[in-house]
Amino acid sequence: MRFILENENLRLEAESFGAELKSLVRKSDGREYLWSGDPAYWGKTAPLLFPFIGKLQDESYTYRGRVYPMDKHGFGQRVDYEVAGQEADRIRFVTADSEKTREKYPFSFRLEVEYVLLEDGVRENWYVTDTGKEPLYFSVGGHGAFACPPAGLAGQGRTGCQVKLYGAEEKECLYSLRLDKKGLITSQLLPVGLKDGRFVITEDLFAGDALIFDREGITAAALCDPAGREYVRVECGCPVWGIWSHPDPGASYVCLEPWYGICDFAGFEGELPERPHTYQALPGQTWTGGNTVRLVETDLKR
Repeated sequence: MRFILENENLRLEAESFGAELKSLVRKSDGREYLWSGDPAYWGKTAPLLFPFIGKLQDESYTYRGRVYPMDKHGFGQRVDYEVAGQEADRIRFVTADSEKTREKYPFSFRLEVEYVLLEDGVRENWYVTDTGKEPLYFSVGGHGAFACPPAGLAGQGRTGCQVKLYGAEEKECLYSLRLDKKGLITSQLLPVGLKDGRFVITEDLFAGDALIFDREGITAAALCDPAGREYVRVECGCPVWGIWSHPDPGASYVCLEPWYGICDFAGFEGELPERPHTYQALPGQTWTGGNTVRLVETDLKR
């Protein structure tokens, strides 16, 4: 079911299935900032990643000696959420463990996703509560896909647009982790040259899947048009950032992904608590996180 939030400046649509953000429009010019979700390239818009991020070794993980199957990015994007509360400018979705989730994920939890409409964007809050008697291990992250190029420049394609990484303005290069064909992290690194924290989107940038920046001190990631004008920014203090799109340069979106978690490294054989960037909540505790999307007031007309 779709839900709408509005204020004087913005209009937001969110879907209860997956608690997924589906539309974010600035009223002054009617500009849509999210990807359309065209299934020819990728049918999602902003799925929530929980309780895992990315692919796992052998598409499974081990906990207390038992092996559990798990799909890419977990199941948080594939369940129906209930509405725990709604006002004109905010909505909170909630889901919890069930007999079905415990077949793959043997933990008791409550997951809440809250959207709060701001004057210039939207705040997305995540609340992960351990409702059981044992520690809860999880990862959580965003996967927002933003129109690239911005609406109104669609005929130009995303090639030539730019990504700006806040916190990396003084660096000449960052090194992205590289994925193998199974979506697992390898020992190789991809150098990404920067100028004032920016790099240009080339036709083959995503041929090797996502760029993954781990512990690089990035505080926000933004998209800029080919002229270098920033138009949307995602702010988050997370340890890992994913930058991704369909490898076909005709796909007119780029995902800016704040991750509290990461894919498996190829050959990983440890147990769940040993996975890098795995978070923990103790019984009765609530872990909180989230990110903020800012729409930058930039005149993008040619």
